[in-house]
Amino acid sequence: MSNEGSNAWVSAFPACLFGAYRMAVAFKDCVTVIHGPVGCHFGPNFIEIASNNTLFNAYSSAIRDRSVIYGGIQNLKRTINTIRKYYKGKKVIVLSAHVPSVIGDDLSEIDADICIDCGSFEPMWYGMEKFLEGLWELIEKKGEGKREQAERKNLVNLIGFQRDVVCAEEDLAELKYILRACGIDVNVIPEEMRRLGEAKNANLNVVFGYGVRLAERMRHEYGIPYIVAEYPYGYEGIRRFVAKIGEYCEISERALEKVFNEIMQKLRYYRNYLHLFYELPVFIAGDLPRVSGMSKFLTDELGVDVECSYIKCKSIANYDVESAELVYDKDAFAQKLSFETEFESSAKTMEISRGEDKPESAGLECERGCFVLFGTDEERKILRDTIVFAFPSFTRFSFVPYLGRGVLNLIADIYERAVKWLY
Repeated sequence: MSNEGSNAWVSAFPACLFGAYRMAVAFKDCVTVIHGPVGCHFGPNFIEIASNNTLFNAYSSAIRDRSVIYGGIQNLKRTINTIRKYYKGKKVIVLSAHVPSVIGDDLSEIDADICIDCGSFEPMWYGMEKFLEGLWELIEKKGEGKREQAERKNLVNLIGFQRDVVCAEEDLAELKYILRACGIDVNVIPEEMRRLGEAKNANLNVVFGYGVRLAERMRHEYGIPYIVAEYPYGYEGIRRFVAKIGEYCEISERALEKVFNEIMQKLRYYRNYLHLFYELPVFIAGDLPRVSGMSKFLTDELGVDVECSYIKCKSIANYDVESAELVYDKDAFAQKLSFETEFESSAKTMEISRGEDKPESAGLECERGCFVLFGTDEERKILRDTIVFAFPSFTRFSFVPYLGRGVLNLIADIYERAVKWLY
């Protein structure tokens, strides 16, 4: 899933198309069509099904070699007609791949609700941004024109939340639960196309790393402010998140305290084990909004030592990750992991080193020392028990949240990896 020698993580297939695809398939009331050869469809569709094998809402126009000469529009029209026939009431999203862009296929007359040209070799985050920005026309079309600030509801738009990551649906449900308990209505973009018209009635846009261009357009046209948010892991993380939203929306303080007391009651279960986390070396790999939120939680609330963070994908550097050294190169990150840490030295002194009594053939994992690694499927090559929390994450199945009341699940996963050094 990465290119050797590259300083930034990119997918092996067209990254701009893949980024747009990740956002497009989040619409529950839409069918996505990749306009291009079958190869352009295989990679993204494989990732979608691997992430959630109950999904299958994407198709390909399957243009052939002859389309390079005669054009692929007829293939696309036949595909859309078939979808309209068998998926009554569904909206159609068309993502144009590289070949149609090269041959100049004109998508202006296509019977689709959204058409996005993804025929570039920009990184994945660019495709995510481009697709979300493309929703602007639908938001404008479905709404009723400009309206005054006084007409706004107590509504927040959550933009760019990644729904194809392990625990994502459960995490999103937790955010909705907390905000709605405080009296705030939530509109997720993308989730349902029919609700896009409500977006302009929001008090605030909350951008989870991707969707800044869309938020800028809405700020300029409708005066809706926006914040770029990291994923709010932990008790303090969710407190900061809600407090920031509270600067723009009316929040029921009584209901808010009830929610936080519920989280605190759960956290009391692990208070006697806090010493196990102190100065535990941790390495994190993932996209910037997740790494930033996780780094703050681990450092501020558990007292672990986040030694290094590997940023694989980012749109803008609006995040504060002061607690860790940031690297953007995969080889540099792997080299960091090879250094013997102070924690490992202590473990060897106590004769509980991880590599003790293990054959040399055990490989890289035995040599890395004692640490907890948060990352993606790629990091499993370094450490098999990596806590996979960022994209891609299809080697792990989990249906419990990490955000909000799910913080105890996150702590439990770290705890399991920390105590094994003691036994």
